[in-house]
Amino acid sequence: MTPRLSIVVPAYNAADTLGRCLDSLLAQEENEIEILVVDDGSTDGTLALAEAYAAKDARVRVFGFAHNRGVSEARNHALDQARGAYIGFCDADDWVATGMYAALLRAAETNGAEVTFCAVIKELPDGPAEVPLPWPDGTVLDAAAIRNDLVPRMVALDFDGEALPLSGYTPRNLFARQVLEDVRFRADIRYAEDLLFIVEALLRAQRVAVVAAPLYHYRFHGGSTTQRYSPFVPASQYASQDALAALFAGQGLADALALRMAIRARRNVQTAVINLCLPGTPFGGFRRVGAIRGLLRSTEARAAFRGVPLGMLARREPKQALKYGLIRLRWAMPLMVLYSYVYKSR
Repeated sequence: MTPRLSIVVPAYNAADTLGRCLDSLLAQEENEIEILVVDDGSTDGTLALAEAYAAKDARVRVFGFAHNRGVSEARNHALDQARGAYIGFCDADDWVATGMYAALLRAAETNGAEVTFCAVIKELPDGPAEVPLPWPDGTVLDAAAIRNDLVPRMVALDFDGEALPLSGYTPRNLFARQVLEDVRFRADIRYAEDLLFIVEALLRAQRVAVVAAPLYHYRFHGGSTTQRYSPFVPASQYASQDALAALFAGQGLADALALRMAIRARRNVQTAVINLCLPGTPFGGFRRVGAIRGLLRSTEARAAFRGVPLGMLARREPKQALKYGLIRLRWAMPLMVLYSYVYKSR
């Protein structure tokens, strides 16, 4: 029987968390599903665990890479194998509420929406924190609202500050197969790869439906991609920025999104500085200062902070103004101290 829904689960060294993830997926109220686990060259027991689940439940299909190829290639491989009319995603260290996919499917089919999404609960070390959505439950966004409201909110806020934009996080979404026919993750973008993929899919959709309930549990821990040094930052961010700019130009959105793209470019540089100071960084103190200085001398960083409105920002958000001021002045030593010992996460 052809499944109604395919759920893509990329997994790399996830033996400690994959079981809870798969248990939550197999317990879904929506039963017509297939779960595609792609082991991305794990060196622990991830593949054996996934195969054990597949042996017990035919809804689980397992694929394995001999070597680590990154989450984008893992997801793309599963997309090529998926048979469902709808496609969802779940990361191997997260889990979902029992009624998540039933709710997303119901919203899609009731409203004729090609994309639906729910709110997220961040599972932080000191407890859960719900991240609410800016729309009430049942909101339906048409093509104009997708272009003029939803996509801009995901790119960046319309002002510089510490607050984050609407999360471009793939697993909170459900996609109808037709909007993903030619959409794939960029294999060369191995950090923050979600946003480009989601935006491209959204711009192909005519209707998007909102499920305001927090149904996806996003687990934050010391091994999370966003909480440890990644060698793929900032190259992945710059590649994503260029690809988004090209996409928006082709869609006639370049002028409307120019301010938000400039703000996103500055946040990219800030994230790249923070990345050099996170746990797992290969740089000792003095080498870290040198790496930050080299980063801030790059063409991308200099362009991003040319003309940044620090005076206005200082009146509204003095902490962010301080950080941006240090970046613009390329004061690498204070930035290293700030992000290594004061602010220790993204």
